[in-house]
Amino acid sequence: MKEDPLTATYSDGDEITVSLRGRLDSVTSSDFQSDAVPKCRGRDIVLDLDGLVYLSSAGLRSILALDKAGKSLRIVNAKDSVKDVLDMSGFSDFF
Repeated sequence: MKEDPLTATYSDGDEITVSLRGRLDSVTSSDFQSDAVPKCRGRDIVLDLDGLVYLSSAGLRSILALDKAGKSLRIVNAKDSVKDVLDMSGFSDFF
C-alpha cells in the first residue's frame, strides 16, 4: 500500500498548531489548503515543519493562503532544505 505523500495534524490550544509530514507540492498542496484554511481561519497559527521533507512553489502558495486566513502565522522546526526554500522565497519573516 502506498503511503500518503503528506499528512497534517492539528493541535488546538491558545493557537492552532499544524504539523506537516511528507511533501507539500503540486500534488498535495490543494487538498492541504482546502482542509487547513477553514480550520485556521481567524486564528494564530504555528506551522510545524519538522516532518516536511520537500516544499515546492505550490506549497508556498498554500502557506500564503494560511497566512491570509489566520491572524498570524509562525513557522517552526523547518529542516535546512525546506528552510532554504523559504529563505529564497522571502518567507523568512514567518520564523
